Amino acid sequence: MMGPKRQFVPLLLLFFISAFFLLFLHSYFSTSNPNPNPNFVNSLKNPNPNPKSPNFTFIIKVLAFNRLDSLSRCLRSLAAADYLSDPVHLHIHIDHFASTNNDSLQLDRNLGSSHRILEFVDDFEWRFGEKLVHYRTGNAGLQAQWLEAWWPSSDNEFAFVVEDDLEVSPLYYRFLRSLIVNFYFNASNYSPYIFGASLQRPRFVPGKHGNKIKLDNNARLFLYQLVGTWGQLLFPKPWKEFRLWYDIHKAKGIKPFLEGMVTTGWYKKMGERIWTPCWS
Repeated sequence: MMGPKRQFVPLLLLFFISAFFLLFLHSYFSTSNPNPNPNFVNSLKNPNPNPKSPNFTFIIKVLAFNRLDSLSRCLRSLAAADYLSDPVHLHIHIDHFASTNNDSLQLDRNLGSSHRILEFVDDFEWRFGEKLVHYRTGNAGLQAQWLEAWWPSSDNEFAFVVEDDLEVSPLYYRFLRSLIVNFYFNASNYSPYIFGASLQRPRFVPGKHGNKIKLDNNARLFLYQLVGTWGQLLFPKPWKEFRLWYDIHKAKGIKPFLEGMVTTGWYKKMGERIWTPCWS
């Protein structure tokens, strides 16, 4: 994790077969026709499992802080995945510890922890593409780690963001690749409402009371209006649009308060430590 220590999040095993996968929407865009492609919802049920892939760039963004054991599990699970001979790049973003006191012993422990992480990632072998390590000089925190991790270099570049306490299924890339081809490049399925996909299963309706979400037992893909931070695939065009929207609201001091949304309570409690309410 990034920034000030937070309660440890149990490892999420992203099983391809049994997990529910979501596609998410962003409420910033609106139109008189909520479903411009009448066949879109039906196409979600049966995506082509072996589509012909166009040329695109896939970058894994691992966000890390100070847990070597968690980071090593995360990276090893990523290295064990099936990438179908596609080039896949790995970017590791390591946040710096916060200097909160003048305790020299604690400072030495923090430095030692950071240096052990750097030694590990330097030696970590990535056989599928380039490996890049970004080690910050100061503590950025969770929000900045996410928002500054990626600015797409083209409309054919995709980012898969993973926090360091997660492990992925060996089949995760096959699934995400299929989504990219079927729902980003396939004109018959494309919708401007789809901003990416998450391997996290949402458990509640993001209204004021956060009631549990009810889905058909056979559902594997469904639309959802909140970003999922546990294994998030980002599409390039929508991410740029969101970042520009965020910049405007941030500069003008506009808070992400939406009446009736549970995310408003999250932001009031945690403030700038989180960014997901901005997406609601």
